[in-house]
Amino acid sequence: MTSLITLVDWLDRNPSQVAIQALTDSELPAPEVKAYSDVVYHNYRSLGLSLQYESSSTGKAASKCDVHDLRLAAIDVYSARDDKSWTCFPRLPIQVDLLPLDQADKSTSITLDSTGKDLVSSLGEPHRKGGGANDRAGPAAWLEWSLDIQSNGKATPVKLQVELNGTGARGADRWNADRAGSCLWSVINISRK
Repeated sequence: MTSLITLVDWLDRNPSQVAIQALTDSELPAPEVKAYSDVVYHNYRSLGLSLQYESSSTGKAASKCDVHDLRLAAIDVYSARDDKSWTCFPRLPIQVDLLPLDQADKSTSITLDSTGKDLVSSLGEPHRKGGGANDRAGPAAWLEWSLDIQSNGKATPVKLQVELNGTGARGADRWNADRAGSCLWSVINISRK
């Protein structure tokens, strides 16, 4: 099990400060690095994890930055259902400690078997949703929440976007409860609000 706050605490850090070794009991694999002008990805396919770094300096291309000038902007966690070139994230479930408006503790977990309906039931109605309009091309249906999660008794804002997997996550009727609601998740994207 991994706490969502553990992953959120990695955000805004440079590659040398991200504690990926904590996710594996074996030797840490070298990342597959993909550099573009605005973003540098460190893909750990055997850990089901992709880290998206951006330049910490305005106007400087991320691909031209050294590791100390990059900051982690987003984390993708993979279930490996849709893309077999990835392995499932080994530290599931992801525990989400929500801090609701009434300030009472509320904890939930995202498991490998969590469906769209499960996520809405535990996290509430998504703040945004999209994708899946085409039957084959483009992203599948996704759900996005702006959450306040608990970290040492205080609220930490986080954005959680979940892409769904399966035929129910595509097509004109994808938002019917028995379609996207029955789909398992494919990718979880974690970033700051």
